[in-house]
Order: sequence, then structure tokens, then C-alpha cells
Amino acid sequence: MVTTRVSLATDATAWDATVARLGGRLLQSWRWGLFKERHGWKPYRFLFETNQAVAAAQALVRSIWGLSLVYVPRGPVCDRPEPALAEAVKTTLDTLARETRAIIVLVEPEDERGAALLPQSLGWRPSPTVVQPRRTLKVPVGDDDALLRQMKPKARYNVRLACRRGVTTRLADPHELGAFYELLEETARRDGFGIHRPEYFADLLETFGQDAALIFAEFDGALAAAALVVRFGDEAVYLYGASRTELQRHMPAYAVQWRALQWAREHGCRWYDLWGIPDDDEPPPEASADQRNVRAGLWGVYRFKLGFGGTSYTYPGMRECVRNPLLVAAWRRLRPLEG
Repeated sequence: MVTTRVSLATDATAWDATVARLGGRLLQSWRWGLFKERHGWKPYRFLFETNQAVAAAQALVRSIWGLSLVYVPRGPVCDRPEPALAEAVKTTLDTLARETRAIIVLVEPEDERGAALLPQSLGWRPSPTVVQPRRTLKVPVGDDDALLRQMKPKARYNVRLACRRGVTTRLADPHELGAFYELLEETARRDGFGIHRPEYFADLLETFGQDAALIFAEFDGALAAAALVVRFGDEAVYLYGASRTELQRHMPAYAVQWRALQWAREHGCRWYDLWGIPDDDEPPPEASADQRNVRAGLWGVYRFKLGFGGTSYTYPGMRECVRNPLLVAAWRRLRPLEG
């Protein structure tokens, strides 16, 4: 009989080392839990161990209508998906859900090993809820020559064009977050997406400290584009970006990504995650001209990201265990989940 030991992690350094060893990424890091705790979530970090395998899952709990929901972002992670680990994960999350009066448990595995810990035989089902992007692009980080070689010709040209036109880049101070937020508001209005409040980004920069970078591209003294990048382990993640419409012709967004790739290399990263891309490689027939425009819209952003090379990666997809169908149905209609 296989014995599984379940414990709550108490040491941040040990937790992050375990997560990284098991293939986990930013959203399972200790500091991501600390950051989300400042915005309404309570983290629980579970370790599952047998004599031959280890798994880890950082679960976030958020109160809702006097009840709660449980969400495991990009987890669980494991080295070997043993049935005993799968049973322990289910039992532990069920207990957490019961103790916190959760109406649903949402689990979003990083890879197929994590997904194997969530079998239908234990009550897990595919979920219609989408929180994090279902696909991403991951760019290998090398020296400048290697970075340029792997780019598509147009992106390589635009990086050099930005330099020739006098676009400069720099690491901004967190106190300059207000300028970034104004630019993000402009970008959100132009491209039609919602954004968090300023405090969210301030807390993100404060929580990750030297492992976060706010990068500015400037043209003739004016802020033209910006990116917010966070590192965990051997990977840097491009979480947020913005650009000024009237200065896009100078290609500052390409300059920002070029500097972000260099920052990732300087911080020992092997990979640069460009975060969200569409679920399919081609836009649907009903996509508008603006959506297809490389300077606006999701599909245009996708083509922009493709220019830097890299490989697409599709996540296994969300799994769920519904505990109160009526309340979950109401929640799906009225209140989307923030990641």
C-alpha cells in the first residue's frame, strides 16, 4: 500500500525550489501567492509525497457571497503522476473546499503530468471557465546574435529601425508607475480590454522586487511603449504591455521587447514567455480589419509576438469540481473570475 504524506509548506525558498524542480512556473511561486493575497485571495501551499513521487499545488481561495471558490493556477505540478498523488490532491482540495464553503474548485494544470492528477474517475471535469491564456509563445533566450537570428525578418528589421530612429529603452523606477498606467489606459481604450487598478501593478512590482522590471521605450523624450516583466526560475514572463498610438510608427514596442529579452538573459533566464496568444493560428472569418491589424487587436498582437520566434505551447485546460451547481451557474453569469 502506498502512503502519501500531505503537508502545508512553510518555507518560501524550499517551496520555490520544489516548484521549479517539478516544472512549475510563476503562478505557483510563493511570491505570486503573497501578491494575490493582497488582492483578495488566501494562498494554501500543499506538498504531496510518496516514496517515489512528489507533487505541489498552491491553491488560492477567494470569498464570494459569504461562500468561496478555490482556484489552483497552473498547478498542480509533479514529477510522476501516481494514482496515490491524484487521490491525495482530490481529498485535500475537497477538504479545503468544505472548510472554506467553496461552491467550485477550479484547477488549471501547467502540463500533462499535472493534468494526469485530475482524472474524471475522481470527479474532475473539463471547465468552460477561462482564467489564464490557453496558449502561449516561449522564446529561447540567448545572446544578441541568437535572439536576432530566431526573429522573423520583419521583427528583426523593426528592432533595428527603432534604434535608427532614436528610440531608447531603460528600466523605469517603480515610482514612474503612473506614467505606465496612463499609457496602459490608452492602450486598453484603443484595443478594447479591461485593466486592473493602479494598486495592482504597484503591489506586483513591490512583491517581486528585483525579479520584476518595468521597461520604458522613449522617443524624443516621450514615453512611447512599456512592458512589465516578472521572473521566476529560468523563465521571464511578459505580463503587461502598452504603447502610444501616435508613436507606433517608430516601433517602440519592438524596442521594449528587445530590452526585455536582454533583461531576461541578464537575470539568468533560459526562456521568455510572451504570455497569451489566440487558441488558433488563424483569425476566424468574422474577425474585423482592426482585429487583424498588427498594431491593434488580439490577432495583431499575436502576429507581433510571433515575430520574436519561439514555440507555441498549449496548456491542458481547466478542470473543475462543482459543489453547488445553482450558485455556480449564477456566478458564471454575474461575476467573472480574475486571475
